[in-house]
Formats: sequence, C-alpha cells, structure tokens
Amino acid sequence: MVVDGCSTVSRSTIRRLLRGDVWIDREDLEVIIELLTQELSRRSQVVGRTYPFSVESGNIRLACSDDSLCYVFLLCISTSAPLRSENRQADVELLLDMVVLDALCGYLSGESRGVHFGWPSSGDRPPSFPAAIQWLADRLGLRPGKGEKRAARRDAGVDVVVWRPFRDQREGFVTVLTQCTSAIDWTEKAKDIVIDLWRGYIDFGKDPITCLATPFVIPRPFDKWDELRRTVHFVLDRLRICELLENVPLTVYDQVKEWTRSELRSMGQVPHEENSH
Repeated sequence: MVVDGCSTVSRSTIRRLLRGDVWIDREDLEVIIELLTQELSRRSQVVGRTYPFSVESGNIRLACSDDSLCYVFLLCISTSAPLRSENRQADVELLLDMVVLDALCGYLSGESRGVHFGWPSSGDRPPSFPAAIQWLADRLGLRPGKGEKRAARRDAGVDVVVWRPFRDQREGFVTVLTQCTSAIDWTEKAKDIVIDLWRGYIDFGKDPITCLATPFVIPRPFDKWDELRRTVHFVLDRLRICELLENVPLTVYDQVKEWTRSELRSMGQVPHEENSH
C-alpha cells in the first residue's frame, strides 16, 4: 500500500492476494484476514497517531502524514528488498540512530540530552575510541574510568547515549547506552554492550541502563522475549520507537523524509512478490 500509494484495500482484495500464496490453505483465509485486521487495530492502539494504517468497515486504510513518517521510515528499513540485496544498510544507520536518540530523549523527558556515539563517528565525536570516551565523559560530567580503552573497540557496542541530568549538575543520574541495529539477526546484538567493560571506561557510579533498538516489530508472543529483557534493560522495536515519538519532533526530519521517498521508489521497481512481506 505504501509503495503503490494505495489508500484503501478491501477485504476481498486481501482475500484475492492471499489466495496466490501457495503456503496458505484456502480454508484458513478468513481466519488469517481476521488476525491481520486485529493486529492492525492493536498496533494502532499501541502506537497512536504515528501509525498510518486503520481498519474501517473491514477495509484497510492508509493515511501517510508528517506524524506517520517515522513509522514508514522504519517499515522501509525492515522490508526493503533492494536495501538488503544492494547492501546499503550502512547508508541509513546514522539516520536510524538519530531517530532512536530522539525517541529516548522523549522517553526521559524534555530535560534529557543525548549524543550519537556509534562508529563511524559523526558530529564532533573523535574517531579514536580513547578520545571518544573522554569526549563522552566530558559531556556527561563524569570522570573516565580506570579500565583500558583499546582503540580497536571503536564504539564498544554503543550507538546512542542518552542521559537525564539534574540542574544542580551533580553526578548521579539516569544514563542509557543503546545498541541500534537493522540486522536480520538483531536478537544477537543485545549482547554487544558489555557493562563490565563500560564500568571501566566511565565512572558512572551505578551501572547505566542498556537498550536494544531495532526497526522491526517484535511479535507477540516472541519466544526470546524473556531472554531479551534479561540481557538488556529494555528493547525498542518499531512500535515502541513510534510511541515515544508521538509528541517529539524528529531532529532529522528532512533527511528521514528524503531517504524514505528514495527507498520507496527503489522498492516500487521490484516485483511485488519480492517486497510484500
């Protein structure tokens, strides 16, 4: 619907499309359609106005707007066949990181601050890992730790750092270290942040919170959910990211919009059976 700019798809059209899937038993069609519409309704309730789809009188409707741009952006990263086949994931990594940074700042309130720490370095983050740790410690107002800071670590599994300082500028506040990934095997990336190492890099006092962010939607139920929530403190999937951005403007709005439009054009040049998931 997004690729073709189709604003409405009827139940009969969905039925016709599903009949072309050799893996679906025709006797299960109505059950599958009902589950589909239920899931769309659930996502709409979870995400709020940033969700572009709705179910009305059995039809699926699409209403793309500025509010739903982030959802469509993350949807493209998750489903674009050209993006994967052409190995262009690196082209969108920084944008994904910045979107997650905005979401986390919204989560910790308007007084929060954040930086992009991931490799390759951007902004004024020094390319050298030891120098980058000093740079980050300075922004946090904390002392560097006594652990060895090997240059080969690059970003030590952390793409985004967000914290919520107090106006007294004293130590002792919430800090979130986040790994952002669009990899298909994203669950393994939850192990990238090793807190024992980060405790040696920066003197946080108490350990920071860890987060894994991915543009995919984590299904309910998910057999690895319990393992994930015991590996990192919390996970941000597409639904959670967009929920947090419901009242937060994107700092990279123009770049996200331009990339999304370009990727939709690329997806439109691929036969539908290749990008219909």
